Amino acid sequence: MTNLSKMTVVAVLGALALASAAEAMSINRCARMLRDAAGREIVLNACESCIKVKVERHRPGQNLGTPNQRDYIIPSGSHQPLSFRGPGLTRIVSEGVCPVVGKP
Repeated sequence: MTNLSKMTVVAVLGALALASAAEAMSINRCARMLRDAAGREIVLNACESCIKVKVERHRPGQNLGTPNQRDYIIPSGSHQPLSFRGPGLTRIVSEGVCPVVGKP
């Protein structure tokens, strides 16, 4: 019985050690959502390449299944003010590389 309780204690301590070492991983590598001095939301591209970002906006009083979505192409090292106004929650849904123009 003592071996079983020792193994249980070691297993619990090991799980706690692994859980404390885990970090929250950001889905977005380049896009950052910020607020400017006027309080408007902007998306900042922190990478050295062009990115395409999909942004989703939920407004109060709106049905849960009908968010507003917009796609933005943001060159490297720049930012894009968002066109959403008023109350609501905005989040970055996806991030990818810019589409290549002229390539099939």
